[in-house]
Order: sequence, then C-alpha cells, then structure tokens
Amino acid sequence: MRINEPVMIMVKTVTRVTLDRLGFLPYARKIQRYFFSRRQNRLTLKEIAAIYTSHYHEMASYGSSKETSSWESDEIIKLAHAKAIIQVLPHIKKILVGGCSSGMGVLAFRKLGLDAWGFEISPDLDRIVIPEVKAYIRPGSMMDIPFAARDNFDCLLTTDVLEHVQLKDIKRIVGEMVRLNCQYMAHLINHTAMTPDHMTLKPSKWWANQVHPYYRLRSDLHAPETGNPRIYGLNGDPLHVYTFWERTVNKPFSY
Repeated sequence: MRINEPVMIMVKTVTRVTLDRLGFLPYARKIQRYFFSRRQNRLTLKEIAAIYTSHYHEMASYGSSKETSSWESDEIIKLAHAKAIIQVLPHIKKILVGGCSSGMGVLAFRKLGLDAWGFEISPDLDRIVIPEVKAYIRPGSMMDIPFAARDNFDCLLTTDVLEHVQLKDIKRIVGEMVRLNCQYMAHLINHTAMTPDHMTLKPSKWWANQVHPYYRLRSDLHAPETGNPRIYGLNGDPLHVYTFWERTVNKPFSY
C-alpha cells in the first residue's frame, strides 16, 4: 500500500514536532545526516559526474541575471559575495574561485578590479560559462585543481563546494589546497542540506581539524551582512556563512 504525499507530509510534521518537544530533534537530525552521508559516499565517480550537467546549473539559476522566488539573481548575489570578501580581506589582489559554475563570481571580482580565475567540474563547461570570463575558467575539481603555487593566488574561495566532496577524498582536496599555497581561504560550507549533490555534511570545526596545521580558522573574521534576506550567505543565517582561513605552516602536505 502506497502512502499518498499529503499523509506523508503530515506524518513527518507530527514526528518532527514530537521530537522537538521531547528535546530529541537535534539528535535525530544528527543521526539522519550520518546515514545520509554514508549513502552519498557510496556513489561512484560516474554517478557523481552525472549530477553536474548543464541541467544542474540551470535549475540552480547559476549565471542568471533573473531573481528566483527565494533569492536575488545569481548576478546580484555573486557581486554581494565579492564585495563582502574584499571588505574582509582588502589586501588580496588575485583570487581563485573553486567550483565556479558559470563564472559569475569570477566576473564579479574582475568587475571590482581583482585578477580572478576559476575552475569547474561540470562536463558541460562550455555550455554553462558566461562568455565574458570564458578565458579565465578551466576544467577541474577540488581533487585536481588546475592551477599551481606559481600562479600566486592570494585567496582560494568556495561557496557551497566542500560538502560536495566524498569523505574518502577529503585528504586529497586538503592536499590540493595546501599545494596551491594561498595565504587565505574563504569557504561557505553547507553542513545541513541533505540534497543529492551533497556528500559530506560536517561543520567548520571538523574542517579545521582536516586542514590543521596548514591553515587555521580565523574566528575573528566575519563577512558583513547585507540586511537583505534574499542574499544567500550574507543574510544573517548562522548556518550558512563564510569562514576565513589563514596559512600557518608553509610546507608540503603530508599524505
């Protein structure tokens, strides 16, 4: 017997409210995220690659100048992100945007005078990249960053990217970040949303242990809020904020 959608929604709502009243909701969510991550970490490389086709980027409205029902346009959001990062790290001149999708973030930084570059894993890169920054974006991933230390980036920036990496590959991406040798990193890490593209849901404290001793979390640095609830990452939501990291040890990564 198949339960229809309204009944399922009601059951989930009642369960959530009951767990919340009993004080068990945080523990239930933690267990739920654990089993979610276990499932996602069983996906094959082929299954993961299939996620990031042009359809994925179109559905998220990446590269769009049109607002959605929930958010301002990607163009407005990425420009707000770029301004916020520069306000926190005003001395940076060259920045690399990891998992840059259409390149709207790269374009935003370049409009503000920075030497910005990016890389993206999508197999449909030529279809999704906006023409203005096509020359500054390379195919690649956090596991295989298509740049080197000699490119002299001051900062590596990712927005909702690190959670897309499977647990078995965490050490490899940390090695890639260390190899790049940026003085600073800025990461917005989504550790709550259980969506098909997310693999590893871990808070910034967990990530701090992964990058130690090469980088340290600068808990004194915070991106300014915009006051606009439709600007993702800068709208005051404490679960979705940029974290800033500074290089502490200048030595090769030890695998």
